[in-house]
Amino acid sequence: MRVFRRILKLAVIAAAIGALASWLRSRSSEETESSDEEDLPWPPIVTVDSDNPSQVTEPNDGSPVEPRGWLSCDESGNCPDSHQVKAKDSSGLYHVPGGNTYDRTIPDRCYASAEAAEADGYRPSQR
Repeated sequence: MRVFRRILKLAVIAAAIGALASWLRSRSSEETESSDEEDLPWPPIVTVDSDNPSQVTEPNDGSPVEPRGWLSCDESGNCPDSHQVKAKDSSGLYHVPGGNTYDRTIPDRCYASAEAAEADGYRPSQR
């Protein structure tokens, strides 16, 4: 009986120490999370340096941005007559007029030639 009481006392002491350690760990992680929230606002605020212009953006008036060799498609998904090659970013493929999937492809970029699409890293479609 004496051995049982000692084991029971040790188990209670171990459980109390474990609970205390768990509470201290959760408390320190809460403090870390709250300090991180104060330092980093959400959504992130992007600041623009007026001395260092950012990447080139496409104009809204339809005029091409130089020196790139591609144009965006219109609202209906058609490429202009000067840039008939359709390229999809998701597949990494380009489609030429007369191909099986050319008519149903809604492009991300329109190129003047297949060589220009390949120069930007696109592969020809197999059909």
